Amino acid sequence: MHDPHPGYDSPAFEPDGFPVPLPADPVPPVPEEVESALEPFRAGDAAASLAALRPLAASGRTSLAGHAAAALAGVAISLDEPFRAPLRQVMEGEDPWLGPLAAVLESRGPSDVLGRRPSAVDPLLTGITARLTGAREAAREHLAQAVADADRAVRRDLAAVLLGDLLLADGEPDAAERPLRRALRAKDPLYVAYAGHLLGHLLIVRGELDEAADTLLKACITAHPRETETDALMPWVHLRLGELLAGTFRLRVVEEWMENNGMNELYWTRDVFETGLHFHDISRPSLNEIGLHVFPGDVAEVRAALDRLKQWSDERHARGRRLCLMLGTRTDTRPWDEGYGPLRELLAELNASA
Repeated sequence: MHDPHPGYDSPAFEPDGFPVPLPADPVPPVPEEVESALEPFRAGDAAASLAALRPLAASGRTSLAGHAAAALAGVAISLDEPFRAPLRQVMEGEDPWLGPLAAVLESRGPSDVLGRRPSAVDPLLTGITARLTGAREAAREHLAQAVADADRAVRRDLAAVLLGDLLLADGEPDAAERPLRRALRAKDPLYVAYAGHLLGHLLIVRGELDEAADTLLKACITAHPRETETDALMPWVHLRLGELLAGTFRLRVVEEWMENNGMNELYWTRDVFETGLHFHDISRPSLNEIGLHVFPGDVAEVRAALDRLKQWSDERHARGRRLCLMLGTRTDTRPWDEGYGPLRELLAELNASA
């Protein structure tokens, strides 16, 4: 059975019964409405862009609203105005790229990093503004300058991880690897965890799944609030690791866990999703809820998560559907257990909808 969205059109399972790993998260395009709303800002009229972006950001829990909120934050940062509220809106959404980025920027805002009111020509500030407002070439230029020239290590570290994020999102994993590995040596554990989260994606793209799992596990540990003093990034890092575990039986780290603790691979997959869902003060991607609630057959919770993903975008819903099919099929190994009847019905519906 095939998925109805490009990128999810391969079979969910191999002929031998092993799951096919989920593809790496695609980069969602900036909606045309947001691009149009940003045109005045790029021409020097920030007020007009703010007026156009606010109703888009308030239009619902959708990809359009999430992109508009990110752009609002970028314009606000450029004006030295409050920016955390729109970043929190992005964190509360489903975007696998903007969500973690917003989690880092909201927790360690530009003013915190710069330690003073930043200059309008500061390359780190202008790079962040350009990234959030979709000016990718300008963002790349300014962030690269900040990596080279920033006068404090914390600023260079933030610039490095943001540059790696941008290069990775632009489809240049080889170029992204150097700044991301540099950020792994940062003094701030939040930047280290974010760099590991992004490197995990990079290694998944390369097909280096054992290395990806090891890197993401370290990022999960580093992202813990006891290290970073925030739980903002935890759900996103655990989601990326959980998706990888859901699609792969043959991971070195899982074999080590099973050997040391005697629990099967599905126990550890559920544990990763459950931990990610536990830390949900602001960030709460619905895919984590699917990853947890499929296991006990909590179909109402799974359906609610699928509905939220559908509202956000067709792509997120297709990914949620694929994750549900993978985990549900692996979990339902007791045909005599009537308690899994509602889950079987849901799986049949999802298969029939393709």
